[in-house]
Amino acid sequence: MTLVSASREVAIIGAGPAGATLAYELLQGGLKPLILDKAVFPRIKVCAGGLTIKALKFLPPDLGPVLENEINRVQLSFNLGRTFTKTSHQPLLYTVERQRFDAILMDRVRQAGGEFGEGERLEAITPGPGDLSTLATSRRLITVRVIVGADGARSRVARSAGLQPVDFWHLGLQMEVPRNLMGKSASEFTRTIYLDMGTMAHGYAWVFPRGEVLLIGVGGPVHQGPQLKRYHARLLSHLGLGEQSFPLAAHLIPHRVTPRPIMRGGVLLVGDAAGLADFWTGEGIFSALHSARLAARQILRFFRGEAGALTDYQARVDREIAPELKASYQFSRLFAGIGSLAFRCLERYDYPWEVFCRVMRGDRSFEEIKKRFRPDILFRKLLVKSARNRPIA
Repeated sequence: MTLVSASREVAIIGAGPAGATLAYELLQGGLKPLILDKAVFPRIKVCAGGLTIKALKFLPPDLGPVLENEINRVQLSFNLGRTFTKTSHQPLLYTVERQRFDAILMDRVRQAGGEFGEGERLEAITPGPGDLSTLATSRRLITVRVIVGADGARSRVARSAGLQPVDFWHLGLQMEVPRNLMGKSASEFTRTIYLDMGTMAHGYAWVFPRGEVLLIGVGGPVHQGPQLKRYHARLLSHLGLGEQSFPLAAHLIPHRVTPRPIMRGGVLLVGDAAGLADFWTGEGIFSALHSARLAARQILRFFRGEAGALTDYQARVDREIAPELKASYQFSRLFAGIGSLAFRCLERYDYPWEVFCRVMRGDRSFEEIKKRFRPDILFRKLLVKSARNRPIA
């Protein structure tokens, strides 16, 4: 079969939040990128669907129809034991169905004049001549100057460009359970998410409400897959769902905590393709949106003739995103080492909870906390029972 040939300035592979945001920003800047995705939209995406307040700052204001649950409470347990609940006076995050959320972002791209090749799979990338590359897709050959991999954790763009941005892989296992099967306990998840820590090294569990279903999952190092399955079974039993059986979906969560290359020549990686998921929380949408914004600025500068604009993309990611991801990794390792003590402090004192809320909302970063992580400050905040930091009765 002879493939049709075409030419474009920018091709974005992957139409998730990073790809859609990048495409929209480029359209607003006067470029007309081609967006390709192997799936036909709307498509199913395995994800807990937590959209943090800080991520909303990168998104259009008219997302009301896809915001399903406002969350301002977190129920916590350690090793699936005794549970306590903390409440915030402001929302911490919203839950969304990724199928609808991703589709509405791509609808915005279409309305802005974007060209979307849905159901079109990338097969190969051939570099040259000059600063041009050729994309072979399931439908055509496309000559492009800039290629952006926004195609998720298993990025074909990264592999084709010889890039290996990921330091650590986590594996998430998740099941959707109808709320009504939880009986009276389903009401506990109104505006509330559940988190369990300390059951396995560097692992955690979650329950997220999303409309009429609960997303029940566990995550941890990918090499601990069998242990994660057992953890998930224990979680279901802990929730009173031991006899229920629903499909268990798996997804990889990539983490970049060292300055591994995320670009080569005219190929850039954004979001999960660049390994930009938070190590502690597993949340990736915020960094996906942030990296897409950074990539858009540098690509627009490149097409305006600014030398070195593309090369500056990685430098900006390493300056604006990487320090937070590295700090999150370091705090996660610390928590794993002193888990029970950290958990008791979180239960007993207001201050750690306030810090957690600020991080979730984007008012404070892990990097800022790390800079203030001194014994004198911790002593004053945790042990001195001031009006601001009183023990919880």
